[in-house]
Amino acid sequence: MIIFGSKATQVATKNINDECSNCGTQNSIQMTVFQKYAHVFWIPFFPIGKTGVTQCSHCKQVLEKKEFPGNLKSHYEALKLNSKTPVWTFSGIAAFIVLAIWGVVSTSQKNEKNANLILTPQKGDIYEVKMDFDQYTLFKVENVAGDTVFIIVNEYETNKVTGLVDLKNKGDEAFIQEPLPMLKTALKSMLEKGEIINIDRK
Repeated sequence: MIIFGSKATQVATKNINDECSNCGTQNSIQMTVFQKYAHVFWIPFFPIGKTGVTQCSHCKQVLEKKEFPGNLKSHYEALKLNSKTPVWTFSGIAAFIVLAIWGVVSTSQKNEKNANLILTPQKGDIYEVKMDFDQYTLFKVENVAGDTVFIIVNEYETNKVTGLVDLKNKGDEAFIQEPLPMLKTALKSMLEKGEIINIDRK
């Protein structure tokens, strides 16, 4: 379950030299500006505007921004204009951008690595393979002879890509010991089609 919501943090405070509309006391109004921000799992994600309140130090009357009379609106706009949005309120979106960039770079590096490995298969290489109906299994290179690669297939399948770790942990005995010949060009085609999703080489 994703927990999200909004909070506010104080960014500016000023004493207003005006008369309180409730009790008539002069110079008793304190105005505070708050920066509102959205959060996900209580981590600030991005700012969503400012708001403000006033309180009279004499009669304790509190007014929200929507209740400000004309003179307080002017003071509020001026104070808001001079108040800066805290950089940390962008923390979540900044982290999201960094993770997105990291993901793109990581995927690019993995694709480049796989493109190189598929051209030079070696005994012991493990191919993570996506089958039909979102099933996954493993191929293992048993031998290479010229343009032909002899593959042994894992006898197990999983319906989640994360389940491939469990298949690897089953060891060599989980592979059917009847090598299947495949051309290097066929394996390269499987990689390009996304049927081979990753290659492990120890």
